[in-house]
Amino acid sequence: MGAVPSQGCCHVNAVVCDLDPKSASLLYLDMEDEGPDARSSPRLRGVPVLRVHSTQPFLKASGLDRSAVEEFREMLQSHGVSTGSWGKGGAKSVEHLFWEVFYSQGSLLTGLGAKLKRVARLLTVRILADIEGKDHVLVSRLRVLYNCQHQGLRMPQRKLRWKMPEDNVLLQSCEEVLSCEDCATVDSWHWAALEELGLPALQACMKEETSAYTYFTEDNLPSESYPGLNTLVCVHQVTLRVTDPGQAKVATIGLPFGQEFATADAEFDLERFHCKDQMLIGSQLNVWTWVPASDIQANTLRATIPAPAESESPAMKRLENELMLHRRVPVPVVNCLTKAAAKDGAARAVAVQGKKGAPNPHLRRILQSKRTDWTTVRKMARSLLDPNYSLSEFYEDLTAFPELFLYLRDGVLETGSGRTTDDEYQRTVCAFFAIYWLMRLDIDGRQGFSFGTDDDWKALQESAVKDGEVAMQSESGPTELQKRLFQLDRRLAFFNSAQWGFFRRLMVDAGLLEITSSHGRDQYQVKETRMVSLLALTAIHDIMKMDALLPTVQPEHDGYHGYAAGDVIGDHDHALCYLMDHYPDLLPSFRELDAAERQSVQFTQCNLCFNHGWLVQAEAPPGAIFTKFREAISDRRLHAGARDVALYFVHWLTDLAGAEPTPLGGCEKFVIKFPLHVLNSFLQSFKFIEGIASQTETQVMEKYLKYRWSDHVPSLGPPPSGPHAIAAMRLLCMAQANARGIVDAFNRELPQEDKEVLSVEMSRTGCAGQSFHTDLVPTDVVSRPVGPAFLIYYGPAFLQTTCSHSALRLRILTEIYRCSRELWPESPASVATSVHVRIDTIKGLKVHEIQEVLAKGELWLVTKHNESEAFVGRASHLKLNKYVSNGQKFQILDLGFLRDRKS
Repeated sequence: MGAVPSQGCCHVNAVVCDLDPKSASLLYLDMEDEGPDARSSPRLRGVPVLRVHSTQPFLKASGLDRSAVEEFREMLQSHGVSTGSWGKGGAKSVEHLFWEVFYSQGSLLTGLGAKLKRVARLLTVRILADIEGKDHVLVSRLRVLYNCQHQGLRMPQRKLRWKMPEDNVLLQSCEEVLSCEDCATVDSWHWAALEELGLPALQACMKEETSAYTYFTEDNLPSESYPGLNTLVCVHQVTLRVTDPGQAKVATIGLPFGQEFATADAEFDLERFHCKDQMLIGSQLNVWTWVPASDIQANTLRATIPAPAESESPAMKRLENELMLHRRVPVPVVNCLTKAAAKDGAARAVAVQGKKGAPNPHLRRILQSKRTDWTTVRKMARSLLDPNYSLSEFYEDLTAFPELFLYLRDGVLETGSGRTTDDEYQRTVCAFFAIYWLMRLDIDGRQGFSFGTDDDWKALQESAVKDGEVAMQSESGPTELQKRLFQLDRRLAFFNSAQWGFFRRLMVDAGLLEITSSHGRDQYQVKETRMVSLLALTAIHDIMKMDALLPTVQPEHDGYHGYAAGDVIGDHDHALCYLMDHYPDLLPSFRELDAAERQSVQFTQCNLCFNHGWLVQAEAPPGAIFTKFREAISDRRLHAGARDVALYFVHWLTDLAGAEPTPLGGCEKFVIKFPLHVLNSFLQSFKFIEGIASQTETQVMEKYLKYRWSDHVPSLGPPPSGPHAIAAMRLLCMAQANARGIVDAFNRELPQEDKEVLSVEMSRTGCAGQSFHTDLVPTDVVSRPVGPAFLIYYGPAFLQTTCSHSALRLRILTEIYRCSRELWPESPASVATSVHVRIDTIKGLKVHEIQEVLAKGELWLVTKHNESEAFVGRASHLKLNKYVSNGQKFQILDLGFLRDRKS
């Protein structure tokens, strides 16, 4: 026990070891390892090392099949995962991931053929002990692995082993079954409760606090161990309490006084680590310490900007995630393909390349032979007013639409909206449920729309929610906290004050409901053919949000919506229109509609070219919003008049109502995400749209912006004037519930230079010969009209994120406008055009998450995709060099103000 460090001790960072580690029982650490002179400090202290048993397989890196490792490395790189930084600066190596996947079975890789994702299931053990009258938690503060070391507090944690055949650890899709709590294809978490310490005998000295057990998942987490490879983590967290900290058995773990100790597996050779000899993969050493439980709960391990809000505690987020999962519908399981099947699929995809596979071989292979079950669809339509037609039966009938299975297919994982395909599937189902409930306002529709359902999928009643019942209640979460998260007050306010009559009138105007009179009372009847069209439109509307399905413009369609031949159409609405216009055979739920109804659906999606969200959120300039719409409604050959326009608005409302991926929780986007007065302002926008027949695009939008400012609660006073007015009013609409903070930041905190950029760019109209009133925009915009105007796609979502850093978000938005203008210089010839700049990748990020990318040495770019679109994305220096060598046009976002800001 009393070994003394010799003159030949090896130092690395703060760790010192005896030259004969196999006989040593002390690990020597710098007493000042946190200070600036740690390396030169001569004061050492010994920490007892416990040699522990581990069931992990050990392997030398040189013992791996090099050809297999290189093939694995090439597979990662072919999927866009750069491994250049792996094995350096604390990151693990390719060999370690290879071992983790194929030897220890600690991870799976999904997304083969699309976007790779690592899936790991973890057990985290929270060990509590009473030390001097206070609860303390056991954490590792230093981990030494075979080729790197990590400092930072971490509770005992163990990867659970996947029970998968060796040829099925690289999967096509991330099935829901992989993340369910009781997954059958992974070892039970119970066996691993103390394996991280390697001291199972201590279990007799501890008691589990069963009420503290939690299970949660976190998706698309950037991996510090494997940069560039996102991870789905599924975590079981258990809490064990040391029953008697004074008993002799627990002295090995530093009790009763809370002393530090270390554990190392029998194969770990610290001497080889110090001397940079090859270590065994899988071996490790941990230095453990006890910290007060109150400290670990509030501890911030890294200084980032800005820090997460206190209200976003890990426990709160876990419960929110759990409740969200409860309110999702079960997804049909789609079996993963084996590697042989994947190769066969790839071969078939190649076989349909060229004209035969146009405009997307993958889409054609999946859908060209599929048929919609029209018998079931028609039954759905005519049953919507049947009190006995349940929500669960309606959901089962949705399988009649083959397009819905695109969200569940192998290899179709990534969406252009920044969401997962499962999120998009849930949102589409929620839009269907909105239709179901809005048709049944006199049955159970108002209740289901407002409150969601119980465990039997029956709409919750007003009396039940007043008594404390919540939608799809969790058995593990605290009841009072679930009630708070349910936001009962908002739901009741919506239930009692929503404009239900407006929704029903719109259904009638769209030809979906017919009014008949019986005994002096209005009766409603479903118009089956028209309702079939709305259901079909809902099924296909968002499928082009899946990047793998986007069409490529063929030579004969050069110039389609501004896209050149060979361009992939990135805008999901334009992509769907392209299929409707030129490849209707690939949309089974569209191609077989009644001819007149097909024309109506095509009008709403293609000819109308109207995105209502762009208006109500002031996301786009007037030309992008109204020009095509104005042309379409004036051409009576394209549609059936007001009836088709009303159909568009019904679809827009149900699509927006279903925007949250929690269909069993009701239409939460309308009910709890929008303040009721904001939603009512949205609905009031319809009367402004009617003015497009007699007014210019810019005049209509200006009137709407002034109305929204005047209607804001609390009052902001009369609409502003001056050169910054239009920008301020657009920002108010974009920010919605965060409007006051954004407008105040624009007026008071934004640097003048940035304020000028936003005021100029947000005042461009995208219309020839049109301008907002001269009292509302910068003089230069009126005197020197140029273009193009910019539509910052998902700009509203970026500003709506709840945070106290509105000025930082506005500065980032300004820099996006500034870089976009560099890519599209001002030109009088482009005054009537608009360019889409998509910011999907950052719209949901907190400011500190954007900053962390910079801290890792990566950059944020605006990249020109084609003459009509640009994208904001992150890039490594390697990716940047590739862009330069390929002649790709891009601009680097100058976000130095994030680096300079203190947390």
